[in-house]
Amino acid sequence: MGRKLEFSREKALHTAMESFWAHGYEQTSMRDLAEQLGLHLGSVYNALGDKEKVFEAALRLNFEEEVLPQVRRLQEAPDALKALANSITIVADECTGVTQAHGCFLVNSLLEVAHINDNITKLVHGYLKQVEDIVTLTVERAQKAGQIKPGRDARKLAQSIMAVKFNMRTLAKLKMPNEMIRNICDTALEALAA
Repeated sequence: MGRKLEFSREKALHTAMESFWAHGYEQTSMRDLAEQLGLHLGSVYNALGDKEKVFEAALRLNFEEEVLPQVRRLQEAPDALKALANSITIVADECTGVTQAHGCFLVNSLLEVAHINDNITKLVHGYLKQVEDIVTLTVERAQKAGQIKPGRDARKLAQSIMAVKFNMRTLAKLKMPNEMIRNICDTALEALAA
C-alpha cells in the first residue's frame, strides 16, 4: 500500500509559487520543491506533474490571488485617476525599497521564460491581456469623469501604464538608481493627467 500524501495541493502550489517567485524558473528544481514539501521527488511529480505544469499552476495561483485582486481594485475605486496613479506609485515604491516586495511574478516569469517556453509565454500573455483590459476600462472611467482627456486612446494609455510598470520593475532588477525609477514614475504621473 502506497504512502498517503500528507499535503494539500493548494499548500504545495503556494510553496511552489513562493519558490519560483523568489528564485525563478531556471533556479528552482523539482528536487528543491520536493525538499521544501518534505516529500520524495516521485510523489511531487505524481501529485503536481512536471516542472512546467507546476510552474503554470503557480502562475495561475499568483494571478488569481495577487494580480486580479489588485487590478479589480482599479475597477472598484471611486476615483479612477487616483487609482491608476496609485498603481504606478505602488510599483515605484516596491522598486525603490520604500515597501517590501520581490517584484511581479508575472513580469519576472515573462522576462525569464519567454525565450525558452512558448506555452508559459502564451499563458502569461493571456494574463497580461486581462490586466490590460481592466486598466483600459479604468482609463475610460477616468475619461468619463473628466479626469483624462476623452480624445486620448484608452487602450494605448493602458498599455503605456503597463509599460511604465514593467520598465520600473526591469530597471529595479538591473539595480539601476532609485532616482531613475522615481523620475520615470513622476513623468508617467504627469503624462497621465495631461
